[in-house]
Amino acid sequence: MTLKEPEQTGVLVMEYGEPTTLADVVPYLTAHYHGYPPSSDDVAYMIERCQRVWSGTSGDSAARRLATALADELAQRYGSRFQVVLGARHWHPTVADALVHLVRAGLNHVVALPLSPVASQMSLRSYQETLDRAQENLERAVRMHLIPDWSDLPGYVSALTTNAVIALEHLTGHDRRNVALLAIAHSVAESARKPETDYQWRLRRMMQRLVATLGCAAGYLAYYSAEGPGQWLGPDTLTALEEIACAGFGHVLAVPINTVYDNVEVCYELDVRMAERATALGLKYARSAIPNAAPALVADLATLVANTAMVFDTPE
Repeated sequence: MTLKEPEQTGVLVMEYGEPTTLADVVPYLTAHYHGYPPSSDDVAYMIERCQRVWSGTSGDSAARRLATALADELAQRYGSRFQVVLGARHWHPTVADALVHLVRAGLNHVVALPLSPVASQMSLRSYQETLDRAQENLERAVRMHLIPDWSDLPGYVSALTTNAVIALEHLTGHDRRNVALLAIAHSVAESARKPETDYQWRLRRMMQRLVATLGCAAGYLAYYSAEGPGQWLGPDTLTALEEIACAGFGHVLAVPINTVYDNVEVCYELDVRMAERATALGLKYARSAIPNAAPALVADLATLVANTAMVFDTPE
């Protein structure tokens, strides 16, 4: 009796998207604003952020490097069973472009992997809506499974912790009695009808675990990139730095706990806005590196994808 070979499965790695050259800024912001042209102030601010982070006129896609590392890991384990593509919600290649590529390659099953370890209700809705719109224009239907979040993956926790330990040792050596750990995450909008209590709880749990593991004196949680109308999660990062200084701490370690790859938004927050405010407040400041394509993380993501793909073994 011959066992049936598993059908080839697509892996759609989903990122937010960002420009990689200054010429991309206006079309990127136009896509971000759903086709509406950006203001001159928005363009100038985006260009300033890009130049400060890139130290030049162009950047590189850390999300693409992570997707490539995942493809290599899956190929080493499973040969040609998985085909990995990268799709962005607000840039090129888009999620729709990536799905079209998989369909034209003859694939019928797709695992969607957002590069957001901790999912908020807002982000999950956005990813699902993006997938739904992309599927409307496909030549034929495919079976899709969206991985909602993966913040408890040992490889992610390990990479996050290792990077924080390295940064902390550079900041203070072994004396951690005067160090406040400031965990930061992307803000999201919420309301009484759509509270983000689970998102906040999970982020706070991650922060508390890091504080306990590293032996810092205290832990704070703050948010960046609140934009648009409505109520957004706070406090923001600069307010949290002021609270840390007022509490009498002399050192602050910033740890991005819901960002898995380097991007302009978070790097500008960490290396420009927060670093400058910490200096102005008299705080000694360091931030931990972002995991990116850490081998332990990539290995666990490959296992997660392979295990998730087993859902396709059962007929609909």
